[in-house]
Amino acid sequence: MNKLSNLVSMLLLALSLSACFKVPVVAPYGPDIKILPREAPVEVTRRYQKWFAIWGIFPLDATSNPADIIAREKLVEVRVYTEDAIEDAISGFFYVILFPAGIILPQTIVVEGNRAPRQTSWQQTNEVIQAAEK
Repeated sequence: MNKLSNLVSMLLLALSLSACFKVPVVAPYGPDIKILPREAPVEVTRRYQKWFAIWGIFPLDATSNPADIIAREKLVEVRVYTEDAIEDAISGFFYVILFPAGIILPQTIVVEGNRAPRQTSWQQTNEVIQAAEK
């Protein structure tokens, strides 16, 4: 009987510490967005913590989606991923105490990317002159 109770306890612990997070990665309406490979350098990095209910099935806030950050930062090349950060573990630990069995869990989402290269005023002027000459 002792082995059975240990097995049940281990199973409940494993279930309370696991989750399945779903983060929709949708590009905002507008210019085409290119997906960056893992090793590509980036100029913008934004991290935010998103909260999920019932083992990560339902997001608790509809804002702060990657598309919002892509649009706000005017990114044209993007890489989005999730990571298990120390903040997630600390927050998750206290929420598991308050709401047992993993009812509310955090996940860190990272949006990295590059903006379109800027044109200087002399480049714009030169383009206007060349277009007028044609």
